[in-house]
Amino acid sequence: MTSDRRERKRTKRPETQPENGEGYKYKIQERGLGSASSVPMDELGDGVSPKEPSFIIRNGVGTLRIPARRRACMSGIAKMRVEEGSVWVMGRQVTPEHGEVMLETDWANGPPLLLECMGGLDEKRRDAVMFLKSFGEERGTSSLDCITTEDQLKQLGYCIWIGSPLERSIVSDAWLLGMDGLLKDALVQRNGGEALRIAICGAKGMGKSTMGRLVVNTLLNCFPMVAFLETDVGQPEFTPPGLVSITLIKHVVVGPPHMHQKHPARAHFIGDTSPKSDTALYTESVEALISWFRDHCMRRGISIPLVCNTNGWIRGVGLEVLKQILRALDPTHIFQMTSSTASKNLPEGSFWLDPTTRQQVHCKHVSVPSVDTSALSELGGPKCLGAADCRDLMWFEFARQCAPRLEKWEIQLDNIEESFKLMVDFLCKEAPFVLPAKAVTISMTHDEIPEGMYAFVLNSSVVGLLEKNDGTKIPNCIGLGLVRGVDQEQGLLYILTPVPDNNLRNVETLALGQLEFPTVLLESESYPTPYISHWSIEKGGTGSGNMRSHSNKLGLPSA
Repeated sequence: MTSDRRERKRTKRPETQPENGEGYKYKIQERGLGSASSVPMDELGDGVSPKEPSFIIRNGVGTLRIPARRRACMSGIAKMRVEEGSVWVMGRQVTPEHGEVMLETDWANGPPLLLECMGGLDEKRRDAVMFLKSFGEERGTSSLDCITTEDQLKQLGYCIWIGSPLERSIVSDAWLLGMDGLLKDALVQRNGGEALRIAICGAKGMGKSTMGRLVVNTLLNCFPMVAFLETDVGQPEFTPPGLVSITLIKHVVVGPPHMHQKHPARAHFIGDTSPKSDTALYTESVEALISWFRDHCMRRGISIPLVCNTNGWIRGVGLEVLKQILRALDPTHIFQMTSSTASKNLPEGSFWLDPTTRQQVHCKHVSVPSVDTSALSELGGPKCLGAADCRDLMWFEFARQCAPRLEKWEIQLDNIEESFKLMVDFLCKEAPFVLPAKAVTISMTHDEIPEGMYAFVLNSSVVGLLEKNDGTKIPNCIGLGLVRGVDQEQGLLYILTPVPDNNLRNVETLALGQLEFPTVLLESESYPTPYISHWSIEKGGTGSGNMRSHSNKLGLPSA
């Protein structure tokens, strides 16, 4: 890499190096995560299965062999191709027919990915053999001169953990049992049965997002596509915060949300990280998405299961909102996250229905225990991030898509502050989309803009890009944009957005909500930043407030 900021140190080569591409043997010693097999692949012979998984490197390509019913953990970004057998990847069975599969996890801010050999379909228990390649040319190495997990990450962009205690703490047996039943019902739908509509419910911090990924991947074993209805505006799975959306998923989903952001098939702009500010807009938007799905995917004979991820607001008004959403969804299955703390649990049964009609509804209820994320850190895993920190990482990925000069595999997860600073410079250098202010309507979702003040309100704000009305009550939001500048004299708006230019021609409204873009992504050491100051007057009596500071675990500087 050319930048000193992104330069990575190389470890000293071992005294004895393999010749002719022979692979190194690993002894993984970092973080107490166990050690790998010391048996090279060439010495195994045909039909001989090692008792433990083995991982070696030849010419920059990793070869991982996992015996039947054994596991290994992977972190980082890599392309995986299964050569023999089949591998269970977070609910998805991957075989040689699938070709290359992208595995994208955040080793510093998320749990590792579990890889398990499924064994053979016949009586023989086959090993699973897979090749792992670095994602990006700069990661490729002709030989590997490292033996620790940290050095694997620096030189390969990913690492393999074998014998890790984390293997037993990611997905519980109760979750897997629930997936077995879901898989049977999925086969019924594929053979002409009722389309599955699965809701995942529970309080905050109970593992709904992880369960959602597991459900989607399980369904992908039976269907080429799964629809994902996101109703959690604070921690969405595939979009930036502030949206409710439907995303069509075709490939395995692993890692935290900021590692797999996608463009939704349909979305509505809420403009906040909580539905509390406007519950009417929130429920109407979710109901509109469900109606859109029925019109476009169910009534046209397309057999696509729908997975709905709900938010964690389950008390008071939040419970009534959840009931309204479930009545509109009419789920066939509901996965209810449970806790030993009774106050965190939802009512039992079909609580969203009137007692007189509950007996007429055939919905399968599956109670699954919540995930204890604190256990990951105790076992040597990554730190557990709060909701605000997770949103900052999603905003970082949004910024990277706006100015795609920094690739995922180049991000220094061990020094995320430097990556954020680097991203700011890229945002400042990126050419924005120029939009005449008169060509669009400017609106606020929760308030009104005073006359003549739109420039001050919009500058450095996140806005929803709403399409022209297509006959529906709530317009489609094709994405978000960051207003980088406003030229009042010429009446021009300068917007950074990952939405393609040809799609922006259909934008009719810029919707402004209460979304906060991370301050660290607005401050540049090389360029002036409007409306942000560290040495300003006290907020009392000014009608303004400080921007919230919350990114302590990420180690980002506060505002």
